Order: sequence, then structure tokens, then C-alpha cells
Amino acid sequence: MTGDFTRDSFDPTKNFTRVLMQQGRPQLDADLNEQIAIFWRYWRTLATDLIGPFGGPRHNCGFEVIDAGMVSEKNQEDVSEGRSAKEKEYLRSMLKEPGEFLISPGRYYVNGILCENTRYLAYSTHIDPWETPLTHKKNASYLVYLDVWERPVSYLEDDQIYEPALNGIDTSIRTKVMWRVRVWELPDKNAYGDCSKVSRHWTTITHAWQAEHRGRLRAQTSEAADGASHEHEHAVGRGYRGPQNQLYRVEIHHEGVAGSGDRGPTFKVSRENGSVLFRVASFDNNIVNLVSMGRDARFGLQAGDWVELCEGHIGGGVAGPLFQVQKADSNLRQVTLSGTPAHDDRSRRPFFLRRWDHKVGDPKRGGLELRDGAAILREGEGNNGWLSLEHGLRIQFHKSTPANKYRTGDYWLIPARVATGGVLWPHEHGKPKAVEPHGVQHHYAPLAIVSFEANGALEAQGDCRPKFKLPLEF
Repeated sequence: MTGDFTRDSFDPTKNFTRVLMQQGRPQLDADLNEQIAIFWRYWRTLATDLIGPFGGPRHNCGFEVIDAGMVSEKNQEDVSEGRSAKEKEYLRSMLKEPGEFLISPGRYYVNGILCENTRYLAYSTHIDPWETPLTHKKNASYLVYLDVWERPVSYLEDDQIYEPALNGIDTSIRTKVMWRVRVWELPDKNAYGDCSKVSRHWTTITHAWQAEHRGRLRAQTSEAADGASHEHEHAVGRGYRGPQNQLYRVEIHHEGVAGSGDRGPTFKVSRENGSVLFRVASFDNNIVNLVSMGRDARFGLQAGDWVELCEGHIGGGVAGPLFQVQKADSNLRQVTLSGTPAHDDRSRRPFFLRRWDHKVGDPKRGGLELRDGAAILREGEGNNGWLSLEHGLRIQFHKSTPANKYRTGDYWLIPARVATGGVLWPHEHGKPKAVEPHGVQHHYAPLAIVSFEANGALEAQGDCRPKFKLPLEF
């Protein structure tokens, strides 16, 4: 989760139930955020225990996959299920292409997360720009599924979060549940051809979208003692030489398997947890006009910085192109980039620049090598393969078998502290622990199985949505 935080102190393995403030003590953002995380985990776990990994209320179960045959004039069964002839006529008007289907409004829960759809959606208008609509393919079946995750929303994206009386000072950010209906071609119709078979193999299926081994990271400072006996999270070492406390963010930029050459994964680093964000006012070739240049030098831009061009809702597992700042003019609120950003002036979605803080270094001394503006990911084991970031901070992408499959958007957070000269990182057997990504966690639910008929029409062959009754429903 990007944001100007001190750290993320929530640890579900500790089984804490509350955060209790004490009188006369300073208050930290991490304490309040941990209390919310404790509460949120409790309710989502409870919902999952009662509903199951996915399901919707019988009286308002959303995300039904509707094909053309289900709302045809000949289909009288659908009318008895609540759709009038006039409503069916409207839905038919949305089903113009052979591979089109609709997504119904309503509520649905995925691992305890509430997903709400407020209106009928055509699949082709709902998909992300890099996805393509379904096309006719003989003897192929497809699983329609729901992809759910959370993302942060700042005042730069939602004006109503901003309080103008504070004269330019921002306050809190929000989190938002994001969902997308996606389609996956079933590799074996006999093995996965109906909803019951999909349910039995669900864990294996989801590994095609969210790999079981997404990489693990270790972090320490350059002078951390190899023989330290810390078993839990402590500040260790005296190697952090930064001027102030930071929350470093290491995020995968280009996904892939380490060691794949020019197609291998890359990563980027932010010392401010990716919170340095600028809204774009307009483009003029490689000159970008910004709404604001940031509140101060720490959260501003200067020549040599790397920035990522993001469009619309930021995140979602897609990385934007990286450009290096050649010149920054705070008076004109302009930055000159090393390349000309490709953009669509007709797009109604806003554009943003996000600053990243990684720098090229000497590979022989653990420095970073860059490709297309991002650092090349190299794995290591033991004392080998440590990469130097800055101010004595080092990381290691832990090599494992089977090979790690790194995913765009996955990240790790590393709190660095001046008082101790070290980082807050869990230890195991006296050494920095190899930790799985702190996010972004995606959650999935099957919706339906569809295929094309001989005439090219798309047909929904099975509804995979479990429905539950209310406790007092008779």
C-alpha cells in the first residue's frame, strides 16, 4: 500500500485484538492503522468462515454471467426469475458482439471482501486496455472469474478527500476494493469442464494467476552482524546512514523469472513508500506540466530522478513506462523527461508521475544495473547476491526451487531508522528472514464456464456462484 507511513506494524501471527492508547504518549500512524487492520481481518475472517471462500446473498447475488440466449425473446424462464420483457430488450441491446456477455448487478463476497456491482456491465466495456474481448475459438471452454484486490486512493485521485481549508496540506488516504471480471481458457475441458471440477482444482487454477512462489526478500544494513541472535523483529546493525527515518518500498516493475536475460524481472525502489506522486496537467512532447511540484524538496523532483507514468486508477498489476527527469522547473511546474510519453489526449482518466529513487551503481560492489529505467533483479543465497540500495541498506532476492515467478506490483516495505542505524526486519536463526511480498494480494472467485456454439454464439454452460440464505430467511 503506497502512502506516507512510518511503517506497517500489523502482524496477524501475533493475534492482537486491540490497540490501546495511553495518556501523555505520542501517537503514531502505525498504531491507528494496525487497529484498523486487526478489526478488518477479524470481520473478513468471520465472513469467510460463515460464507465460504466466495458466495453471494440469494436475494441479491451479483456477477451473474448473462449470454444472449438467456435474454432472448424465446426464453420465458428468465422472466420468471425477475427480468421483465422491457429489461430483457435493454439487455439484448448491450449484447451486440458474438463473444459478448453481461455482468449482473448485486453483491458478492470473496474471502470476506465485499464486492458490489451497481449496474449491468458489458464485458467488452469492462476489461482493462491490455485485455482483448473473447473471440470465437472452436472446442474451447473458458472460465469467467472475479479478480479482487485493494488499492490506495489519495486526494490527487479523488478531490473530495482533500480539505481546501488546510491550504495545500493533505491528510489521510483511503483504500478501495477493486474488482475485474476476467476470462481464462481452460487447458483441459475434461479436467475442468464444469463448476464442480473447477472447485476441486481451484487452488491449482489460481496459481496460474498468482504464482505460489512469487519471490522472497531479505533486508539488512551493510554492517549487520552475521552472528546476531534476534529471532523476532528488531532494529539491527549500525549501517543505515540516511539523514532521517524512511519507509523503503521495493516493488516489482517488470514481471518474470530471474535469470531470463532481457526478459527477466526488474524492480524499482522508493524511500518514501511510493507516496511521491504528481498529477499531470498537460503534455507537450517530452515536457510535462504538473498541477503541483510537491510540498518541499523531499517530496519534489530534480534532475536525475526516475518517474513512472501512470494512467487512470493507479496500480492493478500494470507498470507504466519509466523516464528520467532531465530538468525540473518549480516556478513553471514543468519537468523535462528523457523521452516523450505516449498518451491519449481523449482519455478521461487522469495521468500521474510517481517518483522512484533507485540509482545505477557498480555491479561489482552490489550496485544496481538498470534496464529501461528499472533495476535488474538478480537472486542470491547466503552472503552472495546482496544488492546495495543507498545509505548502507542492502537487499537480497532469495533464490529458491522451484523458481520464483515475480509479479508486477508485488512489493516489500523496509523501515529504516536513524536512532539505531538499522532496519526493522524479522530474523530467523540469527539472520534476516526471507519474506514473501507484503502485497498486493489478489483474491479470486469462479463465476461461470462459457464456450462458443457452432453458430459462433457465446453460451454460459454453468453458474459457479454459491448462494446463501439470510439467517432469518424462510
